[in-house]
Amino acid sequence: MSVQRKILSNNLILVTEPIAAFKTVAIGFWFPVGSVNELPDSKPKNAGATHYVEHMLFKGTKTKSAFDIARSFDQIGGYINAFTERDSTCLYAIVPAVHTQYALEIMCEMVTDSVFAEEELEKERKVIESEIAASRDDPEESAFDAVYAVLWKDQTISRSISGSERDVKKLTRDDILSWYKKYFQNGKLVVTISGNVDTALVERILSEQPARTCDEADYSVLPAVWSAGSTLITAPFQQNQIFAAYPLSIPFLEQNNIFWTLLNAIIGDTMSSRLFQRIRENQGYCYNVYSFFSLYRNAGLVCAYAAVERKNTARVLAELDDELKKLVNFGITEKELDDAKEHVWGEEIIASEDVEARMKRLARLYFSDFSLCSPEEYIEKIRTVTVSQLNEELRRVIDEKKKALVVYGRKYGKD
Repeated sequence: MSVQRKILSNNLILVTEPIAAFKTVAIGFWFPVGSVNELPDSKPKNAGATHYVEHMLFKGTKTKSAFDIARSFDQIGGYINAFTERDSTCLYAIVPAVHTQYALEIMCEMVTDSVFAEEELEKERKVIESEIAASRDDPEESAFDAVYAVLWKDQTISRSISGSERDVKKLTRDDILSWYKKYFQNGKLVVTISGNVDTALVERILSEQPARTCDEADYSVLPAVWSAGSTLITAPFQQNQIFAAYPLSIPFLEQNNIFWTLLNAIIGDTMSSRLFQRIRENQGYCYNVYSFFSLYRNAGLVCAYAAVERKNTARVLAELDDELKKLVNFGITEKELDDAKEHVWGEEIIASEDVEARMKRLARLYFSDFSLCSPEEYIEKIRTVTVSQLNEELRRVIDEKKKALVVYGRKYGKD
């Protein structure tokens, strides 16, 4: 059956993908709020509040303790988790299809009736501070926060998702509860469900939930302003991390997303990609080299990344620069495009067997304002892309004037 989208009477948006052959269901509660909505000097304070709320969803409701919530899913062999991104937050669960109603009712209670007990709040504050400290000790994770702060200077899109330890220490129960009520209890909610789902049952349960008035929630964000140029961010790690990044225009069209899915496979997202073969396999300069593209509500980027020994930094910078220029000047080949299409087809086939991946895919399509197509329909769109289209897209995006080159690590000399 095809994907179905419906706005319920309480303003909740439901997107379902019934698949009778599956024995499981993946449920995602998506809130379009993240660190991009937080303002460091606001009153009440909210820097780090979204991530804090995400943690507190698991710490007890009016009828269930934190242990009750955990046990409820453990005893049915299910799984519940959550994550916060720069512009969204998701609470999700994967359960046997026969327990769909059971899981839904608990999740609804978590997002409407969490109690934020002071004792649990203070315990979780320590957990979050530990999480922040751990990310600071992780070279790649700390690099991304630092690099985003350079690419989008002094803008909320570049704020750390979890906030700083100082931010977390400042947040009071009233601050966090206010944010919860505004964005989680009363704000926009999109529910995506994939698997062996009874859509009528789901509609009935969700329609009984309180109306989503969105009275106080502010989802507006200014378009992010990109900063081109070269920057060295000093960091005390053994390896230097290189980011060669270019901005993507927002709004990002569905066709452009298809283009970059294919281009990413060719540039650095696969073992046979240009960057992986040249810098790792042929030159042996590093273990970790890849490309990626990321989209947010008010910003986007495509980036080539490598983690290298300090002594090889200048050489890898030159190799990256040369390969990216070759892509722009000479383009990709028919063979590369054919391989990329088969690669993406294979990825889609594998992901289509994963109920969680399908549920998250629905949300990605919805929030990007792309068509809610099936994996099969998506593959058909991939098949129609031509070499000339991708080469034109490369020339449009990989622009030296817009390039931001950031090295995160220690000072390095010219080779």
